Amino acid sequence: MARPRLRLRQIDADARPIRLGADVVSIGRHPANTIPISDDKASRKHCLIEADAAGSFRLRDLGSRNGTRLNGIGVVESPLAPGDVIQIGKTEFLIEEAIGSDLGEGESPDETKAGAHAHPEPDWAGDVARVLQALPPRDLEPPEVRLVYADGAPSDALTGQGDGPKAVRMLLQMAGKARATDLHIEPKAEIVQIRMRVDGQMVWIADVPKRVGELINGLVRTVCQMQAVATDAVLDGHFSCRFPDRRVEYRASFTPTMQGSKLVVRVLDELGAPHSIGELGLAPYMEDRVRRTCTLNQGMLLVCGPTGSGKTTTLYNCLRAVDREKQNVITIEDPVEYQLDGCTQIPINEKRGNTFHSLLRSCLRQDPDVILLGEVRDEETARTAMQAAMTGHLVFSTVHAKDTISAVFRLLDLKVEPYLVANALDLILAQRLVRLLCPHCKRSIPVSPGQSTRIGRFLGGKIETYAPVGCQACLKTGFRGRHALFELLEFNDDLRDVILTSQSIHAMRKVIEQGLFTTLTQSGWKLAAEGLTSLEEVDRVSGG
Repeated sequence: MARPRLRLRQIDADARPIRLGADVVSIGRHPANTIPISDDKASRKHCLIEADAAGSFRLRDLGSRNGTRLNGIGVVESPLAPGDVIQIGKTEFLIEEAIGSDLGEGESPDETKAGAHAHPEPDWAGDVARVLQALPPRDLEPPEVRLVYADGAPSDALTGQGDGPKAVRMLLQMAGKARATDLHIEPKAEIVQIRMRVDGQMVWIADVPKRVGELINGLVRTVCQMQAVATDAVLDGHFSCRFPDRRVEYRASFTPTMQGSKLVVRVLDELGAPHSIGELGLAPYMEDRVRRTCTLNQGMLLVCGPTGSGKTTTLYNCLRAVDREKQNVITIEDPVEYQLDGCTQIPINEKRGNTFHSLLRSCLRQDPDVILLGEVRDEETARTAMQAAMTGHLVFSTVHAKDTISAVFRLLDLKVEPYLVANALDLILAQRLVRLLCPHCKRSIPVSPGQSTRIGRFLGGKIETYAPVGCQACLKTGFRGRHALFELLEFNDDLRDVILTSQSIHAMRKVIEQGLFTTLTQSGWKLAAEGLTSLEEVDRVSGG
């Protein structure tokens, strides 16, 4: 007898459903369980779901202290069917039909084909549509999306009613409403998993049948105008979409995996992104110093932080503060992600020898006033950029470093002479992106004595902060949107003397603490005291 295709999904949670099979699924507070839950009313080993000899699945309580309820009734052992709700304390799970084409025990391929109508395909489109509708603003029809081919010609690929156009249309609409930065269409053994990166974190959206995943891939390949090559080839392309209020660019990447070709779509949507220095969220004294640096004829502003911390966005807003009509502004990037009027934007191409260093040396012969250099990666690029900053050019660039002080030592590690580091730099700005609590579901919690002692004056006398909960408006994550944390290091004569002589962290901190200086962690504490984020999120992002 064929075993039913079932999966277990936690209600009101963003966790991916678990497909039921031959392996036992255990639930409880202990982290070793298949599904560990944080519920005080659950036992460490609470219950389990296992396959039985009759070709079905059974729920069995493990002698838990508060019992296990099935459809509101306490049970010790009971068979499971689609639509059943398992309740453990305040945590609920739903048994539902699974997506896939795996065979049950004793089921042959011919029987599966013949009994296709016995296992109807779950309403994956309805599931995605409900998630889309729950995102704010609610009760509004999703905006119309029109695709544009890679060559700029309009496309009618999304106007069809087939599963491929329907899936792509809803995913692009959802990415826009959720402010996602990436879409991941990942093939698995039996299904295709769809996830989005929202506010820097991966969020599971849905599982769709393999055939729908193949339709999505085919449509994206078409609008990217990719050549017809083997399905296991590495491919990169781009396309765009027209929304009623804006145009959004997308970069598509296909990579072969064990289960098929994985598609990742990078979303370059400027909706909600800051468009001026004043919108970055800098402290007043930081904003004043950054604006002043943007008016200089020469000097260097260096922004540091990990990948995805918003460095490029910050530098582009600095460029917006520059008079691009009266100055020659050149950018060198990998790749060029934003279009800005009044600038000469140059992408690097290492295959042709167009590296950051070679293009920078070439641009210095183009009579530039302002140069945006995407990244300082090597000794030659760093030295040339700093020499340019000392010879009548204003240079904006980035470097991968933990904080402002680490950025100085990163440059010294690249074997840049201390006199260049000391004299070329005007400002170093370190930044991180911290998730903001969802205003619809956040809850207040008291500040512990330990937290009060550690944070001190940055709490502003508050006796409570806020913690995430999770609701439909925030995709059950508890967070919606992000805010930047900043740390600004301004170079003065005392700091330059330290870099030229002792070059020690202790000596630098002694000079820095004499002025106005706020660390990344301290910036995060201020946000937590205002109820905008949680202390745990600040510690996660800043490493504090």
